[in-house]
Amino acid sequence: MVPSRRKALYAGVSIALAMAATSIPGASFAQSNQEPIKLGFLSSFTGAANQSGFNGIVAVNLAVKEINAAGGILGRQVRVLQGDDQSDPTAAVTEMRRLVQREKVDAMIGPIASQITLATIPILNEGKVPSISVTGSAAMTPALGPYHFSMLPSADTQAEAIANYLATSAHAKSVAIIHDAGAQTVSTVDALKRDLAKRNIELKGAQEYALTATDMTPQMLSLRRTNPEYLIVLTGTGSDTGYILKNREEMGWNIKVVGNNTVVAQAVNTVKIAGAAAYKDVVAVNYKSVTHCQNDPVGGSEFGKLKDRLREFDSANYARYAPLVVAYIYDSVYALKAGLEGAKKVDGPAFATWMEANAGTLKGVLSSPLLASKTSHFLISSAALVMAENPHQLRSDGQMKRVGC
Repeated sequence: MVPSRRKALYAGVSIALAMAATSIPGASFAQSNQEPIKLGFLSSFTGAANQSGFNGIVAVNLAVKEINAAGGILGRQVRVLQGDDQSDPTAAVTEMRRLVQREKVDAMIGPIASQITLATIPILNEGKVPSISVTGSAAMTPALGPYHFSMLPSADTQAEAIANYLATSAHAKSVAIIHDAGAQTVSTVDALKRDLAKRNIELKGAQEYALTATDMTPQMLSLRRTNPEYLIVLTGTGSDTGYILKNREEMGWNIKVVGNNTVVAQAVNTVKIAGAAAYKDVVAVNYKSVTHCQNDPVGGSEFGKLKDRLREFDSANYARYAPLVVAYIYDSVYALKAGLEGAKKVDGPAFATWMEANAGTLKGVLSSPLLASKTSHFLISSAALVMAENPHQLRSDGQMKRVGC
């Protein structure tokens, strides 16, 4: 029997398809002797982005535990095989080859970085492996990754949210950008240049820093000399956000910050480096489903319920997790399950065809409904995004304060 709290994740057609193996009496028992489905998970367990692996694997294991208890996928139990990309695209290619060609994984979750997904997608294509990653680069098109989907808004979508806020809420006339060298953030910068120009917001300058940098003061000083009204911060890790906000404070630069989702998604790591006070005058893109307005009732959100299950699953490490990152991956596993069961087989082309036609029937913790088409495999739409603030001061149910309400 599926717990009632899981029934809320998928609705309508998706529930019927995702739970087909357990809704037919005897189905799970009859298929219990089949080989398990091998689910690969590739992420950074070492290197600069090691927190991605730390948060991602607990999400995979939690989702798989629930799924196996409910009958598995297509009546088969799921076994997780993980790989460490070492925060490096070259190492990622080696690990992806191992998982796909030697371990023969049936489906893949991850990577959690655009530059690593772009490096490894040819291997997934060759094996026709269904996959869901956390990738925002605009280069990740259905033509490039036909069996790949992303549980992240595209770089274009995040850029649009940032530009809209600056134009309509902040009434900004000029901005500067600091960003890492990752594929997703570089794509976001390109999109921002277009979106800012459309809104007559002057871009005073843009500075890039290396992915492993711990001191962005030279870039920040260069941008300060241009005298922008707002600073757009595009990071790939909570540590990067921490160093940028720490540098801003050390410089005495009282500029307001508008950031991408990472700026608020990994607040635990950011605060360790910069302190809670560094989030003053900082807003960033987040999911509407994990934010609240002043008079919204406390409790009852799917995100809050997931946090409760995460705490129960791993209470010893709970305080170290970034629940928003956990939710990305948790939703990815369940969307993958729905797609495979909708396709009625483990097959990349059949999975992609079903997802393109039916993703709109799926509801995740972060976004309801999901979204996909033949022209876009990004599962998160612009309607799911808002601006949030004070990510280190969560409400008792884990909700972050939404800007402007």
